[in-house]
Formats: sequence, structure tokens, C-alpha cells
Amino acid sequence: MEKYNSPNYMNKTDLLYRLKPGEELEVKWNELLEYRKQEAVELPLIDQKGKNIFVVLSKELKERIALIDDLAKKNIFEELDEEVKRNVVIDAQTDEAFYSSVIEGAHTTKKRTKQMIENEVKPKNKDEKMVFNNYQALFYILGNIGEAISEEVLLKIYNIVTNETLDKDEIVAKYRLDQNEVRNLEAVIYVPPEAEKVQEMMDSLFEFMSKDDDERIHPILKAVIFHYYFVYVHPFYDGNGRTARALTYMYLLQNGYDFFKYFSISNIISEARGSYYKAIKNSEDYESDVTYFALFYTKMILDSIKKVTGDFKKQYLKKVIYSEIEHRGLSINDRQEKLIDKVIKFDKSFIDIAFYIKLNKVSQETARKDLSDLVEMEIFSKKKVGRKFHYILKNN
Repeated sequence: MEKYNSPNYMNKTDLLYRLKPGEELEVKWNELLEYRKQEAVELPLIDQKGKNIFVVLSKELKERIALIDDLAKKNIFEELDEEVKRNVVIDAQTDEAFYSSVIEGAHTTKKRTKQMIENEVKPKNKDEKMVFNNYQALFYILGNIGEAISEEVLLKIYNIVTNETLDKDEIVAKYRLDQNEVRNLEAVIYVPPEAEKVQEMMDSLFEFMSKDDDERIHPILKAVIFHYYFVYVHPFYDGNGRTARALTYMYLLQNGYDFFKYFSISNIISEARGSYYKAIKNSEDYESDVTYFALFYTKMILDSIKKVTGDFKKQYLKKVIYSEIEHRGLSINDRQEKLIDKVIKFDKSFIDIAFYIKLNKVSQETARKDLSDLVEMEIFSKKKVGRKFHYILKNN
């Protein structure tokens, strides 16, 4: 049965296309469900049918969590100059504020978002207000990171996120007072729990978040479960997704994952909105199995890390190198600067003397001297491979 869990965690439709001749879908599906439930961690959170939601610690999920953990501990950003580090955080928060709103249907631009945040330009409409509010919520979180996630903290962040963006009938003292529906342009796509159940379900969520008594639930997984269950309960009329993403971010930072300050998960989610909602729906439709969403979300985190490290090399590595050159009182010529730019732009793992000669149209003697100087200044390292020397940008 494990083959149906890893690497692809199949839903019922997936299973249909893997049936052997003579196998019945309902029989095979029930066998798979039974196997998964035996392997699952049952969570103290109930679904609309009164059953506990659960997560299966599949091989794929455990490997992804371990990889995220490893990358977070290595945190390449902590070694940066303080000014560069501050700029990376601001850029990441700007992206998160923008893309978290785009996921919810806001129409504005990255350029306009930067204007509002960097120049303190007042939002002109509801969409811009959504983005600005998101940024304010992230700013609040960084300033109040010591506050445990609770109903009080939730309501503070929710009020920031939805400030001046709600319709009159959506403004309530706490949670929604009646039933609502989640719709796309064509139809109802989700009917959340009845309003009478919201308080009890949210209480159980806060209790779950406050306890660390199950070592099987890694903090990364706990953050994912929080995100899923929050949008499942759908405690507010509007702003549920944005609030869930903000609180997930807060929980990760509180648990030592400062790494998450430096990139935007919502950036990747916005590019895969269909998959995001499909993962939520799979978890809702198939016995409240949160594994579907956990696998999606951990992949989004890894994709975000990959994207931000790639972007970082192009956007910030040059700043880091030149900041170090200035700090150490070094001097490089135009040819050496051109080489650094080219290596960063095209993410070259190494260059040789022939590359330098062709790039700068110089003699072998000039190339050798320029490269030797870069090695002596410890900007590049030098490694003999066969009969050639490879020159490697040290911070790359």
C-alpha cells in the first residue's frame, strides 16, 4: 500500500487509474484508507462530521520536513551584512504582503506596493488597502514575536489585515455569526462549518498550538496543520486566507525559523493557486486527511527557498561582495568587476583563464595577473582540475 503514498500521495481519482484488471475502486480505496489511518497521527481537531482530522507521516513528507529543517539551520542569510540583511527582509515582506493579497483576488502591482511601503503613499482603493494591511500585519508580528498565538493575538492581526476592507455586514466583534460560502466565479466551492461550531473549533486549535506533547508533530508540520485547519473552519466572513498565512509565518518565527523572514511563501502559492485550493479540497473531501495539504505546502516552502536563493544571488550577492571589498579597503579594476557581474548573472560555478581572456579581450599575462589578484584578495578561490586552473567566486 505504501506505493500509493510515496512519492505521490494518491486521492481516489488517482487510484482509479492505477487499478489492475478485476480490482474494484471502492474496495481498493477503503483498503488504502484503512492502511493510512493505521499509519496516521490522529489530531485533536474535529471536522464537520465530528471526526478527528489526521496526517500520515509518509516517507516523502518526512524527507521534505527534514530538508526544510536542514536548510533553515544553515540559513545563508544570517552571514550577511546587517544592511543587506535588512533589505532582504523588507523585500521579502513586501513580496509576502503583495502575493498574499493577490491569492485572494487583489488587483494591484508590485511597483505600486513598493511605492506605498517605501514612500508611505496612502492606498487608493480596497485592493491596495489589502496589500498595505498585510504589510502592517507582518510588521506587527516582527515587533510582537514573543506573544503566543492565542485568540487575542489572532483578533489583533485579523483587525490589521481587514482594516477598512470589509463590507458593513462583515464587521463583527469576533467570529462570523451565520453561515457563509466560499465561491469562485461559477459556483460554491466550499461550505464551512456552521457558525455555532466556530468558537469550539477555534478553541481546540489554540489548545493544539499551545501544546508540544507529541514529538511526532514537527514545528513545520504543526504550522501547516494550523494553516489548513484555520481555513477549514473559516472563522471570519473575509480575510481568512491572509490571516492564516500571517499567523503561520508568526508561528514559524516563534519556533526558531528566522529563515522564513527572508522569503515569501505566498509568492510561490500565487503561481500555483489552483494547486493550493486543490490540496485544501483534497484534504476536505478525503476523510479530513491533512497529508494532501501538508505535501503541497512543504513543496511550496522548498520551491520558495529555491527561488529566493536564486534571486538572492542575482540581486544581493554583488552588494555583499562590493560591501566586503569596501570594508576591507580593497580595489578592483573594471575587468575584474565585469567578471564578477558575469559570474553572478549566469550563475557560473567556475571560470578559467580562457573565459577571462575572451570576456575582456586581454592578453594571457593580463588575465593571469587579474585573476591572481582576485585570488589574493580572497574574492575568488583557485583549484587545479587536470591541467587547468578553475577560479571560483567565493560567496557564490
